[in-house]
Amino acid sequence: MRNREENTSILEKVYVETPVDTDGDGKLDLIAVYIRRPQVTLRGERVPAIYVANPYMMSCNEDWYIPHDVNQEVKAYPTQNIQEEELRFDFSRGREAEPLQVRETTGFADHACIDEEPELECISEVYDYFNQRGYASVFCAGLGTRDSEGLTLTGSREEILAFKSVIDWLNGKCRAFTNKTDNIEVKAGWCTGNVAMSAKSYLGTMCIGVAATGVCGLKTIIPEAAISNWYAYYRYNGLNVPALGWQGDDLDILAKYCFSRAKDPLDYEKVKGIYRQALDRLEEGEDRLSANYNRFWDERNYLNQVPNIKASVLIIHGINDWNVKTNQCIPFFKALEKFDIQRKMILHQGEHVYIYHLKGSSTLEIMERWLEHYLYGIENGIEREAKVLVESNLDQGLWMKSDTWPPAGWAYEQFPIEGKNESQVIVDDLSKTVYDKKEDNLADWLQELILSEETSYRNRLKFLWNPIAEANEPLRITGTVKVSFDAVIDKPTAILSAMLVDLGKEKRLTAEEVEAGNGEFTFGYEAEPSAFKVISRGWLNAQNRESLWSKQEIVQGRKYHYSFDMVPTDYTLAEGHQLGLILYGIDAEATQRPDTVTHIVIDTASIDVKIPLLR
Repeated sequence: MRNREENTSILEKVYVETPVDTDGDGKLDLIAVYIRRPQVTLRGERVPAIYVANPYMMSCNEDWYIPHDVNQEVKAYPTQNIQEEELRFDFSRGREAEPLQVRETTGFADHACIDEEPELECISEVYDYFNQRGYASVFCAGLGTRDSEGLTLTGSREEILAFKSVIDWLNGKCRAFTNKTDNIEVKAGWCTGNVAMSAKSYLGTMCIGVAATGVCGLKTIIPEAAISNWYAYYRYNGLNVPALGWQGDDLDILAKYCFSRAKDPLDYEKVKGIYRQALDRLEEGEDRLSANYNRFWDERNYLNQVPNIKASVLIIHGINDWNVKTNQCIPFFKALEKFDIQRKMILHQGEHVYIYHLKGSSTLEIMERWLEHYLYGIENGIEREAKVLVESNLDQGLWMKSDTWPPAGWAYEQFPIEGKNESQVIVDDLSKTVYDKKEDNLADWLQELILSEETSYRNRLKFLWNPIAEANEPLRITGTVKVSFDAVIDKPTAILSAMLVDLGKEKRLTAEEVEAGNGEFTFGYEAEPSAFKVISRGWLNAQNRESLWSKQEIVQGRKYHYSFDMVPTDYTLAEGHQLGLILYGIDAEATQRPDTVTHIVIDTASIDVKIPLLR
């Protein structure tokens, strides 16, 4: 704990009244909100606020994090006749509750100051930095977290509306109280009503979700490594494909993990039954068995509501982030572009990290100018600068600028396929690879998949291309690789995967953060040259060949057309390197791992893989 006397800011804790009653007690759920605001607000000055919605911040249920078993068969279905209109969530129908018990305000307090600040991990030094520059910082863990009411319903409309209510309170449009029992109201008279939301991962996701409500007062958001579409985080074209390295993860597990109300046994006992029912509904809605897109996921697809966004958006995302992949930030940026919403995007070479102090990135400076402009109205020209900054993987000091992404001048080129007049067979049999389920030796599996020259290794097709042989200079791959082919499959379902690889010995850039002095860091390099790097990959449930939401029967012996996208990328291929295209089935790192042996006969003449290049 830190004493108030040691802090130049005022510390407050209030309980904001949300418009939902998720725990079914007949009262609108209250959520605890922590505030740190400059001392000048005691003298009547008003300041804008930077708001962090962080479901992790009141600690998590580590013992409850039990992944689903991925060593399972992919279920085959008869042809489904699910229509797109059946799965559309109606955002016009509110989830606001009509409380059976209305809280009657019994009085008003000038403030809700606390003497000691809890040591919450989310209250990092970056918020100290902005406190000293005239901003308040506001932190809330949301529904179902310790010392708040309600249930954790990850990504749901209720969760979004609850977090939105904090902005409404900062703008005088809803109530907050000094505690959960006395009904003594406290107002945010110290706030100008201008609010920003920021932070990374789930926290950044809430920035997008709240902005998509069109809430007044939210002037800008800075989502870092954020989810814009929960389906695309946990699924990929009808398959269970969560964050790389988090096999078996799913939304119901995250909801349980963040339900820190359970840390208080007496409080948990009151809602234990109704929470079990809520989890049952989450598990039913996420539908791991089919992995189809449905109304549950449509509710959690914030891209549906991009036209509502009134806030400007500064996206920060790692090109090498395989936790929250770039198939989250790129569709969001393109949607903002479509609706002409003020935007900027920084793509760096890191993974799932903050880059405030990445040397040469100027991230903190950009954020400061962005906030000055949108919260204080300072005309500093930030909105007229390049809309996209991309860090090169060959030169960390090179930040490529453009006003759109991919940048102007890019074009698709077809990956040349040898043996165009023959069919080739993938024998998708994980037991015939080096992979051992007990050892979980994924690195060995990946190396074999990409580098094996054994004629007996039939788990993939591999094609090579040197697209820079004539140019003799680095070549930028920037955009979304598109894959299509015709195939005959001898089982009622199959996993189809594709991977684009950089082949060539090189000490490549890594995600390791290396101290660079003055509090900054750079990304490190491999100690020894590596033979390859995966540039991108993508997946498809063969039964989802026509849509995300409806399975189509596979008749054995019949040829079908399959097409899917890889995850968007921005990668510069070095001189002397070539591209490898890998077509395969089970992805031991990413998909379920069935025991079934499947033969996938690909018509090589039909293979059409388009690579987005900037020459």
